[in-house]
Amino acid sequence: MNKWQLEKLARVLIRTGVNLQEGETVLLQTDTAAIDLAREITREAFEAGAADVEAFIDDAEINHLKALNCTPEKLKELPEWKKESFDSILRTGKGVQLGVRASRPSLNMDVPNENLKAQFYAANELRNVVRHYIHQGCLKWTGTVYPSMEWAKKVFPEFDDETAYAKLEEAICKMMRVDEDSDPVENWKKHCEELAARSKKLNDLNFRSLHVTSELGTDLKMDLVEDHIWCSAGEMGSQNVNAPYVANMPTEEVFTDPDFRSVNGIAYASFPLFISGKLVKDFSITFENGKAVDCNASENVEFLREALFRDETTRQLGEVALVSKKSPIRQMGRIFYNGLIDENAACHLAFGTSFPDCVKNGTDLSKEELLAKGVNFSVSHNDFMIGTDDIKVVGTTHDGKQVTIMKHGDFVL
Repeated sequence: MNKWQLEKLARVLIRTGVNLQEGETVLLQTDTAAIDLAREITREAFEAGAADVEAFIDDAEINHLKALNCTPEKLKELPEWKKESFDSILRTGKGVQLGVRASRPSLNMDVPNENLKAQFYAANELRNVVRHYIHQGCLKWTGTVYPSMEWAKKVFPEFDDETAYAKLEEAICKMMRVDEDSDPVENWKKHCEELAARSKKLNDLNFRSLHVTSELGTDLKMDLVEDHIWCSAGEMGSQNVNAPYVANMPTEEVFTDPDFRSVNGIAYASFPLFISGKLVKDFSITFENGKAVDCNASENVEFLREALFRDETTRQLGEVALVSKKSPIRQMGRIFYNGLIDENAACHLAFGTSFPDCVKNGTDLSKEELLAKGVNFSVSHNDFMIGTDDIKVVGTTHDGKQVTIMKHGDFVL
């Protein structure tokens, strides 16, 4: 990326993403492929008054070599010092977390499946250190992406290497609302206001349940948790932190918690899902009385099963998110093979943990009180896309009135 792109990306990630305040420390998780942006983020953070920037830098090639040469038992181990290094920053209440990753969708094709699953397990355990503070509603955090050549060739296979990489750079900047002529902070302020207006409409209607259908065959019914709140980038940080922030960049969704006990039907994926270094394609998940009871896929179904049936809680839904087919990411007409991006191109669900801050005063409630409302607690959270150009979402209010929320892939409210 050229200098103005790096500068504007760093500016919007620090000033809008984690919305850094003077005296805070940035816990920066990144990799060697994104080092140019990581350095620019560090510069911007100190300009914004950061007390410190603690960078944790991975290298995909080294991780690949470890996955090839270590035993599954070794790969599954997560040393306590790694957890403590994160926790020591976040438990002060003065830390913010920013993740910047370059996707490498084909790097681990030669790694044995058991090794990939073990490596994913350890990475998820480290993420759970951060999730602990997210679920308490007391952490400002942002995740974003950075281009890699391998990723560019996967997304733009019809172009030569240089052109494909430039196309991916251009796409990422566009979805991040970064251009040469405008201030991305102001662009995001307007975007967040638009998303907040959409979630307000949903909250005003206070739906009891949703019915989601699509031409792929999705036919899913679910109640929403008692006292649920629809959230978006426009509402993040309204509870226990000192300033609003944007958790995922890019983001186009409004989302809330389904009552995990109520889900029935079948959900068909509209995009592949990248799990443990493998792409799961053309899959479906069947739910009965809140539990996933079966799943199918044309490729790598064992990776889906490993994540979905890890325990009772991972079999349950933790999120329902609505995204218009008019999302700028969807309008690019590409599958990006990256969960953060693809989930903002289509309506999606997640199996695994829910969000306590999607419940009124949720971060002040005990786990037992949240469970009683239907909020799921789990060791993982896996988004999968179900949105199509013909998806329909109908909400039922507490007095039995049915209201069409989305039709033909777009909002009609």
